[in-house]
Amino acid sequence: IADMRPGLSVTLVARGELGASLSAGARGHLRRACDRLGVTVLEHTEVAAVEAGRVRCADGTALASDATVWTAGFAVGPIAAAGGLDVTEDGRILVDRTMRSASHPDVYAVGDSVHAIGDNGRPLPMSCASAGYTGRQATEAIVARLTGREVPNAKLEYVGNHISLGRRDGILQMVDGEGRAKPTYMGGRKAARIKAGIVRMSLWGTAHPTFGVPKRKHRLAAPQAAAGTAAA
Repeated sequence: IADMRPGLSVTLVARGELGASLSAGARGHLRRACDRLGVTVLEHTEVAAVEAGRVRCADGTALASDATVWTAGFAVGPIAAAGGLDVTEDGRILVDRTMRSASHPDVYAVGDSVHAIGDNGRPLPMSCASAGYTGRQATEAIVARLTGREVPNAKLEYVGNHISLGRRDGILQMVDGEGRAKPTYMGGRKAARIKAGIVRMSLWGTAHPTFGVPKRKHRLAAPQAAAGTAAA
């Protein structure tokens, strides 16, 4: 917003430290970007309410606002829990390694709705990056089970975070196996170009959903007769 509309007065309110999960270098880059774009940053400030024409903070401070962008995080819709699937406290569907519901084996879940354990033993964060991995694993599992083949384990990992800072700047912060920021990061125009490329690839992939799908057809596996059932 500040990059595209430099005449606006933009304030960023952070409950904790700005860019707390980033490396020291990336945090410095983020602060310099906010200074360059004229963004006022209020750290360690909790928002109590968003009202017409203002944002009210927990300490009683009122910030005038003609438009407020709320970025409080992810939430899961209630449809899975309402449908009887086993879910976590925050509503994400519990699945096995192949993205199959723990309570309903004929149901597969992917993306932000799923509580999937990554290769590092930690739950994958809700993100577009995680969605890609869980989607591939579910696809592999469904095809394998329909065709009677062994189910392969696709990669389930989370490698980094990408922050856009306008059209010409950004931050690419890689993380380690524990989900912690690595000391090095990429910033500036190169990071912005990579982010733009990811967005373009996502849009293209949405428009071409079957790209990369093997053209060789698989024969469906014959269903096994139930135990004790005689064939006529």
